[in-house]
Amino acid sequence: MNKNQKIFRWVLILFTLLMIALAVQMAVNTTAPWNKKSALKSRNRPVE
Repeated sequence: MNKNQKIFRWVLILFTLLMIALAVQMAVNTTAPWNKKSALKSRNRPVE
C-alpha cells in the first residue's frame, strides 16, 4: 500500500465518522413525526 492509499483511507475513515456524528446529532435534536404530540406536551409543561 503506497502513501496515497494510506492518506485516502484515513480521510475516508474520518469523513465517515464525521457523517455518523452529524447524523446522530441531528437525530437527537429532532422529533419523529409519530412522537410530535407527546413531545409538544412534555415541552410545554410548566417548570416546577
